[in-house]
Amino acid sequence: MYVPAVQVPAGRRPGAATSAPVTHAVPDEPVIAGSMVQVAAHRTVRPGGTADWLLMATVEGRARLRLPDAPDVLVGPRQVTVIEPRTPHDYGPDEESGSWSLRWAHMLPRPEWLPLLQWPSVAPGVRRIDVDETVHARIVRALDRAILARRGGLRHETLFAMNALEEALLWCDSANPREPVLDPRLLAVLEHVAARLQERHTVASLARVAGLSASRLAHLAAEQLGTSLMAYVERRRMDVARRLLTHTDLPIAQVAVQAGFADPLYFSRRFRAASSRTPSEFRATATATDASSSPPAG
Repeated sequence: MYVPAVQVPAGRRPGAATSAPVTHAVPDEPVIAGSMVQVAAHRTVRPGGTADWLLMATVEGRARLRLPDAPDVLVGPRQVTVIEPRTPHDYGPDEESGSWSLRWAHMLPRPEWLPLLQWPSVAPGVRRIDVDETVHARIVRALDRAILARRGGLRHETLFAMNALEEALLWCDSANPREPVLDPRLLAVLEHVAARLQERHTVASLARVAGLSASRLAHLAAEQLGTSLMAYVERRRMDVARRLLTHTDLPIAQVAVQAGFADPLYFSRRFRAASSRTPSEFRATATATDASSSPPAG
């Protein structure tokens, strides 16, 4: 899968270090992932780049990425870098770092992944994303699952690895400055709500999850969600209720409880305000629509 990579002493520039051929063999795997600790004594040199995309997530230390006719790119903690195909490069630990620990993945992206790789460019053929500690940990865990999948010998190991890599790219995209980036404290609140939708939540209780004052969290939610925090919580609950009404035959009272409403009558009022129909009317319409779209029997 790889274009030949040559390990050279750190003090030598890539062009004079090797006469490795500049070829681009067609990759025979859509994804290969691994981990590496690279010491300062050596660098990895690819004079012609690779035929696939190379993703590198720094775990510890700092790397220096060298490119022809461009300034060096420093890659530090909580940074994820991708190198585009056919981009000549060499990389290794920065001299002051001494070593560099990373997770890496060579990949042939699915077409739907390409928008997830529209990261800020830091040099020709090199893109980089900065992530917070929480998102970085999730990216590393996803890449670790990709690594284990390729080592595990499962029947669908490539698909498992690609699914794990896609998760890593989705988490990277959540920090892409080209799009609005959620504050990590607000993200923690949203995940808390999703995991405990049936519990009672208030701005004050969720502020404790975020480690913020209630007023600061309320302001942050309005700014980044475009609505109040409790309106967001109710919207999520209504989404759950609609799915349950459409795809299950649970009694309305049980739908209310699973969506986070202890009082079925209050649930019905709020559902009607949100959907212009009662839960029973919504279910009847959804059932009729599903029936009309089903193929005729026989």
